[in-house]
Amino acid sequence: MNDLTLNITDLKSKIEKIVKLHQELKKENEQLVADKENLQKTIDEQKNTIAVLEKNNKEIEETKSIEQDKIVTDTKLKINELVQEIDNCIALLK
Repeated sequence: MNDLTLNITDLKSKIEKIVKLHQELKKENEQLVADKENLQKTIDEQKNTIAVLEKNNKEIEETKSIEQDKIVTDTKLKINELVQEIDNCIALLK
């Protein structure tokens, strides 16, 4: 009978230990899930930031291209005006 009591007591302590470990693991799992959600939120925010920055970069490149085209066009017009002025001067000299 004494052996049975010892076995029951031993079994009871092992069950309590398992229950305690289960609770600790459950808390740890909940913390890991919360950490995962926070990291996912950070990833989503970073993806949004990247998308905004890529859009801004594209707009800047387009604006830069338009400005360069305008500079080239303005320079060509100025050269044409100078050539016409030179032609007029040559015509006056003749």
